[in-house]
Amino acid sequence: MAIRRFLAVLSVGAMAFALCATCFSGDHLSGTYLDPALQREDIFSHHIWRSTPEYRQVYNRPRYVSGYIAYKIEPSSQEAMAWKTNYCNGNYANHSGPSVPYYYYPKPWEVLNTRARPDFVKHETK
Repeated sequence: MAIRRFLAVLSVGAMAFALCATCFSGDHLSGTYLDPALQREDIFSHHIWRSTPEYRQVYNRPRYVSGYIAYKIEPSSQEAMAWKTNYCNGNYANHSGPSVPYYYYPKPWEVLNTRARPDFVKHETK
């Protein structure tokens, strides 16, 4: 009977030690919850309550009416600017698919003149 009690206390102590070592080590928190590349797992699949994906998710642009309202209320909002870009490109009228904008402009540090100043002093040669 004493051996069973000793083994039970020993096993409970070992489990408590393992639990404390796991909880207070902090290794499981390093770089997981702040890293935007690591997405949370989708526990409940969208098939349960949302069988069709949203318009913005499919076409990468706001709906026409909500974008137009946002453009009239606050033209500098992100949704209004995205609506205006897609409206001017004709994506709503042509019923085009999703569009991803590409920017082919040079980087600011590529445009800066980093060469030496020109020498305007006339040197006399003899």
